[in-house]
Amino acid sequence: MDVQVREAREDELDEIGALTAEVYEEFVGPDYLAVLRDARSRWQAPATTTFVALDGGTDGLPGRQLLGAVVYAGPGSPWRDIADGEQEAEFRMLGVLESARGRGVGEALVQACVQRARAEGRARLVLSTAPELKAAHRLYERLGFTRAEHRDWMPTSQISLLAYELGLV
Repeated sequence: MDVQVREAREDELDEIGALTAEVYEEFVGPDYLAVLRDARSRWQAPATTTFVALDGGTDGLPGRQLLGAVVYAGPGSPWRDIADGEQEAEFRMLGVLESARGRGVGEALVQACVQRARAEGRARLVLSTAPELKAAHRLYERLGFTRAEHRDWMPTSQISLLAYELGLV
């Protein structure tokens, strides 16, 4: 499948929010689902970029399909959770439609984040992920990310997250 990755556009924000909430719905509570649905707050945030993956060759045409999205948070972004200082960037909320999984969509979105971090001269790219998302762990490890146990954290008393990092220099 031909996948096109680019920065999100304002007219796609509702669709991005719906896709992200759909992907994470079984893993999070209603309060965080509302955050996931609010793609506009991420899109408007400083030092933050939302990338989207589309089925290739149809951008701007009726019937094109949004396949996935991810949030890239550089230094100064309010969406960073574990990135530290100017030398690190983070990505969050990687979501791929179930129907598009196994086709390279997630990898293309992660690679967009890696490319952005490298272009900005960051030393590391970091992320947090739920322990049960084994397919995502395999993707990150295949792309060279390593577990960073010292960064594991709990955003709430019921949610535990694993951390990964990728050295870029």
